[in-house]
Amino acid sequence: MSNENTVTGAPAGSENPADPASSYPERTTARAVLETLRGYGIDTVFGIPGTHSLEFYRPLRELGIRPITTRHEQGASYGADGWSQVRGLPGVVITTSGPGLLNSLSGAATAYAESRPMILLSPGRPVGHDFRDIGSLHETKNPSAAVNAIVGVSRRVTSAAEAVTMIHDAMRDFAHSRPRPIHIEIPLDILEAPADVPESATAPRPLGEPAPAPEADVAAAVEALAASERPVILAGGGSLAAGSHLLELAELLEAPVITTTNGKGAIPEKHRLSLGADLRLSTAHEFLRSRDALLVIGSKVGEAELWGGDITPQGPVVRVDIMRDQMLCNLTPDVEVPGNSAAVVPQLLAGLRARADAADSSAAGSGVSGDVAGSGAAGDVAVGPSARTAPDLREVFDAMDEEGRTWAPELAALNETIMDVVPDDTILAGDSSQVTYMGSTTFFRAPVPHSLLYMGTYATLGYGLPAAIGAKLAAPERPVVCLVGDGALMFSVQELMTAVELGLDLPVICVDNGGYGEIRQNMVDRSIQPLGVDLVQPDWVRLAEGFGATGFRATMDTLADTVRTALATKGPSLVHLKI
Repeated sequence: MSNENTVTGAPAGSENPADPASSYPERTTARAVLETLRGYGIDTVFGIPGTHSLEFYRPLRELGIRPITTRHEQGASYGADGWSQVRGLPGVVITTSGPGLLNSLSGAATAYAESRPMILLSPGRPVGHDFRDIGSLHETKNPSAAVNAIVGVSRRVTSAAEAVTMIHDAMRDFAHSRPRPIHIEIPLDILEAPADVPESATAPRPLGEPAPAPEADVAAAVEALAASERPVILAGGGSLAAGSHLLELAELLEAPVITTTNGKGAIPEKHRLSLGADLRLSTAHEFLRSRDALLVIGSKVGEAELWGGDITPQGPVVRVDIMRDQMLCNLTPDVEVPGNSAAVVPQLLAGLRARADAADSSAAGSGVSGDVAGSGAAGDVAVGPSARTAPDLREVFDAMDEEGRTWAPELAALNETIMDVVPDDTILAGDSSQVTYMGSTTFFRAPVPHSLLYMGTYATLGYGLPAAIGAKLAAPERPVVCLVGDGALMFSVQELMTAVELGLDLPVICVDNGGYGEIRQNMVDRSIQPLGVDLVQPDWVRLAEGFGATGFRATMDTLADTVRTALATKGPSLVHLKI
């Protein structure tokens, strides 16, 4: 940790002559907003202090909220997203007005596309100054409208009470709906004014229990799944709320589980029923089409995941989702089961077990051996757990791995080398680098959810390093590794300074293919002579050392040993691997 005051940058223990506690005792709107966030467990915020946002920073020490100052607001929003995924709470970004807010929007757009909770707080022009083109500092025509085009909700509030209510509403919506980022713009005069809400109004409100599905829909889903012989589960980010119940369901049905990248780790990826997060592979498409029932939990079955593939099975499609519009997206369901997976998956388990118990009792009463009883019609078959034959997935799993290697042999090899070295509980941060989506998504076996920080839909560059910083702050006890391409790292390399200042043990592995390798290949495939994609490279080791990190050079032959050394190195390190 840096021996500095995290708010002022002054040496730890020094006294600030303009101590906020003594010079500004009023309980402002800014404080009321932060009290509300703290009540919900948020103890870290990301951003860069600015002239107009200072009141947000005044109460942070007293409230026990740690501000993380990144070197760019884009890094702040990416860092907040990484922190959010690992911590399980909304990431919070505080920006100044105008450019600070707009700089953060790539992270907000990422959270929107990937259905993740985030709260952005920014000051705005004073009440009555809206749309005044007078050349004021950070003047922006209509910032709230600009942000509203990207996030779930953006609102310019008119009181502390309205801002506090927005946070309470957002926390409820994050729990009971598809999470989408929100933005609260607080006019500067209101931000700094005494709050018009009592302290009791900022206390956290009960969020309620997750919503179950209607019993008739659950019964229809149970019937379809019980009648199938070769079911398969596709688990998206919305399945993660089900926790260990998802694995219980998979084992009860003996159903293989394939996930989206946001659902990666929904069941441990070294489990016998896990097919990883490889929806992009044609081998996976073929396997899913061969099954006689497909249960989709919490996924829009996005085009960016499928890469154009068709996964329509031979039997019914059952879809579970918290939002009906998403449940009807991209793949038409035969059975719709609206509800929160945290409640719906236990409902499915209970229904299947009750059906199995009834079948076992019927078979015992009639003297029929085994676990299948019924009239012979598909809709009348009741299947007990012991009647399910455990599928042997080794052949399809090996075929998927082999296809992954065929796509990008060198990226597969280096990922496999790294994954043999990092501890099992590692959090891996990537981004829209080939080394991530053609390597890590396949060859990194996630033991738990949110072990791979990625954004397959928004597919941005520059995400990996700040997301890794956020993750390490959220889980300092776990190893965190950032594995990205050289083009991606240049988008946010300044955040290496943030990691150095924070004293984070964080290896960054930079895979250098000389620029934008995928786009170069896209040009070649279209008979375009490569242009603008071959980049002059810095001396990556010296660059890292200039930031105060430790630099290493690696080859494929030395990669494993170099990564081991980086993992044992105190503070941030950068491993440069040229391929």
